Amino acid sequence: MRPPSAASEDGGSIVSSVQRIPTEPQLRATDRAGDDELDLVGLFQTLWRGKWIIAVFAAVMVLAGGFYSFRMTSPVYTAHAVIALDNRAERNVTSVESVVSGLSASTETVNTEIEVMTSRTLGERLVERLDLMNDPEFNPAVDTSDEPAFNLRKFLRSAMMAVLRIEEEEKVELSEAERFDRVVTRTLNRFEVSNDSWSYVFNVYATTYSPEKSVLLANTLADLYIEDQLQVKFDATAQATEWLSQRVAELRKDLEASESAAKEFNASIDLINAETLDALNRQLKDMRERLQTAQTTLAGARSDQERLEAAIDSGVRSDILAVADDPRLSRIASDIETGRAVEDSFAGRLDQLRQGQRLSVERLETQVASLERSVAEISAQVEKQSRDLVTLEQLQREAEADRLIYESFLVRLRETSIQQGIQTADARVISHAVTPLLPSAPRKSRIILMAGFMGVMLGSVFVVLMELRNRGFRTSPDLERATGHTVLGQIPLIPIRRRGKLISYLLEQPTSQAAESARNLRTSIELSNVDNPPAVIVSCSAVPGEGKTTTAIMLAHHFSALNRKVLLLEGDIRRNVFEQYVATKGRKGLVSVISGEVAFEDAVIRDDRLDFDILGGESSRVSAADLFASKHFAAVMKDLRAHYDHIVIDSPPVLVVPDARSIARHADALVFCVKWNATTARQVEQGLAAFETVDLKVTGLVLTHVSQRKMRQYGYGRYYGGYGYSAKYYGKR
Repeated sequence: MRPPSAASEDGGSIVSSVQRIPTEPQLRATDRAGDDELDLVGLFQTLWRGKWIIAVFAAVMVLAGGFYSFRMTSPVYTAHAVIALDNRAERNVTSVESVVSGLSASTETVNTEIEVMTSRTLGERLVERLDLMNDPEFNPAVDTSDEPAFNLRKFLRSAMMAVLRIEEEEKVELSEAERFDRVVTRTLNRFEVSNDSWSYVFNVYATTYSPEKSVLLANTLADLYIEDQLQVKFDATAQATEWLSQRVAELRKDLEASESAAKEFNASIDLINAETLDALNRQLKDMRERLQTAQTTLAGARSDQERLEAAIDSGVRSDILAVADDPRLSRIASDIETGRAVEDSFAGRLDQLRQGQRLSVERLETQVASLERSVAEISAQVEKQSRDLVTLEQLQREAEADRLIYESFLVRLRETSIQQGIQTADARVISHAVTPLLPSAPRKSRIILMAGFMGVMLGSVFVVLMELRNRGFRTSPDLERATGHTVLGQIPLIPIRRRGKLISYLLEQPTSQAAESARNLRTSIELSNVDNPPAVIVSCSAVPGEGKTTTAIMLAHHFSALNRKVLLLEGDIRRNVFEQYVATKGRKGLVSVISGEVAFEDAVIRDDRLDFDILGGESSRVSAADLFASKHFAAVMKDLRAHYDHIVIDSPPVLVVPDARSIARHADALVFCVKWNATTARQVEQGLAAFETVDLKVTGLVLTHVSQRKMRQYGYGRYYGGYGYSAKYYGKR
């Protein structure tokens, strides 16, 4: 019989187990919540479980950062000079625009000036002015006594070459120009020039191993930049002066040539002017009008002559009188009709009229010809005078244009000559560098802080990677969410080295956490079916080594503690592991009982240390799967149910052999063991599916080999408290 104290503890375990078993709706709600929420909480829990690993990584990185900062680096100093770009209007002595204009205030200008400050031109001048070719910091070829004690780049390079087994290249002797170029490059690498936002201020930073040298470099570069601006303007002014001088001389020659051409042409033609040409044009116009009048008169005279000749040719006197329109001829015609005159007088007078008409036409023709000659002469004279005047005016304009250009360039030449030497720079130094009191690098606190941060990040990555590599289950909620089955209990890792020590441990430690966990499991199995408590209980697993045999023995032991008649049956007859716990080796077992070779009473083992019976397995030539699927095994199980209150069967792994599914057909409760932090989700899933394919329902899961120490390290201590009792609460017994 169990002691009263143990019974009261078992009662408490029953209450705990009843409260622990979740219902199906709760499981579905938990699954939905897990699917909907972001797994940041799980990530934080994972990092919290590995906090000591992260702390170790951080500590190592902090130590490494401190060692690097204090022992492996030399301090460097940074000097700071400030230059301001003057974007105001150019201050000129003259009132005209300067030959070299000031800088425009634009982003492009600011960026250009930064490039000018860091150009190789200024770098070469700086090296020459400060004689950096003889400075070992910039030219290691002269002397390495002032070099830093540790050069990280050289160290890493040597280490990589040693690891990769790359031989060091032979040093090639450099020419003086190549060494100078390298010194210039090293010098420029020590500078950093930046521009303050929304301003025209440049910050010049120079960094060396000496504070005085840093100040000298920063101030010298600033002075060289100002000098470079003045030199550029001076060179531009000198170049402009030289060009203007040459251009003025050329323009003077052009002016003299154009003026000479105008004078020579004016001398080669008649003296004319615009007024004379206007008078000739008026005269030409008058002559043309007179010519037109004479031509009209001549045409009328010729017309009269033709009509008269036509009338005379017709012989009709009336027509002749009408055309001639001469009173005397009309009077002669009247006299002839009256007999006072003869025909000859009429003919004579008609001849006179004809002769007068002819003379008049000839006179008019002579007049028209004369006017036409005059018009032609005057027109030719006007045309020639016009051409000469246009040519003369063009030559005079060219001479005037050459004079204006010459005078303009002459004035610019004089202004440029005056401006030589009065140019001002477009920038000024507003703050010279001062000697730094503290080194700018290494910033030890920042390095240590960054090293600690890197350690935390590396530790976190390591913890996450280790967590991702783990495919086992550490808590019952994780196992329940993954499988959808209730976890009936958790069995801790029993502190024994050999399996034969298990029974002694259970008897000597009745209140240990392992014992209490087994009692909780026993209670959960009984409460899984309150109306019909399970009589035949099968302990199985997916793969070997998951603690199913230990679980079966502990269940049999604790069921017998309730004064019940219990049989522990070894169903894994292929391995016969019971002989490692009790003396079953060489004895007849389950196979002999099924075959009827021996009676059950002769095969069963009754150990004086235990309150339950044990029926071990034995090797068989018959297939174990066929044996457990036979009617003989079913008959034996029926007889055993009549003699025992509980039968606990240790079955083989379900994924290894099919025996477990045949045995489980006779079970009232099927307990599936899952090794803590070892059995993968896929193995558990396949093991459960193996039972579901033959319509066998798993009663619940058992998380075995739980390491309490590692649970606390992982931060899962609270998950184990509901299934066992703390050693601190009970103490060691």
